[in-house]
Formats: sequence, structure tokens, C-alpha cells
Amino acid sequence: MDYNVSSKVEQRGVLAGMLLGVGRKEGYNFFIQHSQTQLDYLLFKKHLLEEITRKPISLQHRETRQGKQLFRIEPKRIPLIRILVQKIYRDCQKSVTRKFLNFLTPQGIGIWFMDKGSKSFKRKGGKIRAIEVFLNTHFSKEENEIIITYFWERWGFRWGLSKTRKGYRLRMGTKAGKDFFTFLRPYVRPSMLHIIQTSYNTTAAT
Repeated sequence: MDYNVSSKVEQRGVLAGMLLGVGRKEGYNFFIQHSQTQLDYLLFKKHLLEEITRKPISLQHRETRQGKQLFRIEPKRIPLIRILVQKIYRDCQKSVTRKFLNFLTPQGIGIWFMDKGSKSFKRKGGKIRAIEVFLNTHFSKEENEIIITYFWERWGFRWGLSKTRKGYRLRMGTKAGKDFFTFLRPYVRPSMLHIIQTSYNTTAAT
């Protein structure tokens, strides 16, 4: 995997991806929580955050009433984290702007997709014919349109807007999804590669 956080640009990009993903506000800081099945991925984030903050981070564990094992990390607060948390949160709600998206690097996009991305296969006659790729942003329609414009103008990837029962998310078809997965592959943790696997019939071309 190609992750380097030695420069401020790279650090901002990774932190922006974490905040757009499952990172949640905790005062002027944030925390990240994953289930046991994604513990390896969480430890990878822990390592990145320790490199960025240059301070050790403890791994916290708790068990829900249903018996689910949850693991949590919270980085040591540094000025860069405080600034980024303030930029993405408005009244305790995440609110995305083009200025914030411009902080993203390919590494940050990789983290965002590993956190919030998904895919589904379309089958016909028992064979997989197409793939749909989704980015479950959990933002408003207007904010999703900002994200769509950003991906097209900055990276050349064209997302569509898809309405769900709970709001909106971004969608790509087979060809664009394949190109996007190729872009992401160097930044996807080995334990998360299943998210970008494209084991479908070569006739898929939508």
C-alpha cells in the first residue's frame, strides 16, 4: 500500500478521508470505531494516526449488550486535527464543502471508500453481467452534487446521484467503477480488498 504521511498535504488528505468516513466528532477531536471483523483495518488507521500525531494511541474495547465486540481509537489532538474537525462540522453535523474536499489525496479517498463504499452485482441468466459501485456519503442532495463535481473536475471520475429511502448516495456503473477501483487499489488495505473485487463476467460493460 502506498501511504506516506510525512508532509502536511499527505496528513491533511488522510485525516480528511477519515473524517468523511466513519470518524466522529469528540469535542475538538474525533474518534473511530470498528467491529472485530475490521480490527486489522482499525489498527492500520491507528498506525497512520500515530505517525501523524507522533504520539501513541490506546486501543479501547467494549462489548455491546448483544455481544458485539467494538474497538475504538482516539488520536492525540494536534492543531491540524482541531482545524479539520471545525471545518467539516456545523452544529455537531458533518457538512461538506468543496474547500474541504480539496484537502483529499488518493490515500484519503481510499480511506473514505473503505469506510463508506460498497458494490453490488447484477445477474442475468445465472451470470454476473454488471456491477454497481456506491459511495454512501450520508450528505444532502446539494452536498452530494458538490462531491460529484469535485470527483469529475479533480480526478475525472463521473458519479451519478442515487436516491435511497434514507437520503442520497453516489453511484457508478461497471466501466466507471472498474476505472475507479484501479485508481483505489494501491491505497486499499489487504484485509479490505473484497470491497473492490470485480469478479464478474467480462460481458459486463454498462
